[in-house]
Amino acid sequence: MKFEMSCDKDEVEVTRQSDSCDPAVVVMLADYPQWRAEKGYWIGECALYNGDGEPYTSVGWPYRYSGTKSFITGNIAGSAYRQRNVFLYPPQSESNEMCKRDNPEVVGEGECGKNGNSLVFSADQAATSCSDNPALAGNIDGPFQSQFGPLYTTTELIGQDNALLYQVFLPPHMNPIQSQLTTLTKGPGSDEFNYRTRTAQGFNFATGLQTYLSFYRERKVSKQDFYAEMNKTIAEFNILDSDLCYLDGGVGRQPIDGYRAGYEQCVTHLQASFDLV
Repeated sequence: MKFEMSCDKDEVEVTRQSDSCDPAVVVMLADYPQWRAEKGYWIGECALYNGDGEPYTSVGWPYRYSGTKSFITGNIAGSAYRQRNVFLYPPQSESNEMCKRDNPEVVGEGECGKNGNSLVFSADQAATSCSDNPALAGNIDGPFQSQFGPLYTTTELIGQDNALLYQVFLPPHMNPIQSQLTTLTKGPGSDEFNYRTRTAQGFNFATGLQTYLSFYRERKVSKQDFYAEMNKTIAEFNILDSDLCYLDGGVGRQPIDGYRAGYEQCVTHLQASFDLV
């Protein structure tokens, strides 16, 4: 945003010129502590609840949501942010009704009550406008690919340089279908944010009623520790290699074109965050 001032003894004239602003050039996410903290490798534990506060269950996903582990990479470059996620789900309890059926349904090649499973998620956002309003500095938006098609998303920087608000809309500017608060904190002796707490609230966009609530507790780790723990979790949840990292959790758990199930696909998906330049 550019201001031109012409002064004489009688008046001050102010002219705004903003049409030529290019956010890809002007906006630098690295200028903001929250975005700098999002870079790197994060490991999390997740709990998911129904809109009534009871533990979440899914008819079409016969795996436990309690105890889910998330492996998330994030990166910034200029005005853009990229995030890639792998979620690992523990096997359902063998005593669960899902596994007691004559022909219990599973996704992939595992067995109900014995094998866990995985989903991948992706998010790409960037600043799309320039603003001279300091309250809007560092805000970005972009599409999230879902089973309903691309959804409009926004991320706003809030708090004391230590929090972000992410919202998803269908269609834009009505009730959100998700509103997620992320709070960044520092552990003892740390000069940088190394803990991330996220709570995501889900809504029916037409009625405004609550549909789910998630609670993530995440910690920032080194690349080596990140993949070591992911390997450990895959073994602990007994996830078959043929069920790893090829289903898109954002698009109705459908196979992703060009993805081949297996551990190497997990790594390729996660490292794609750092291809952002």
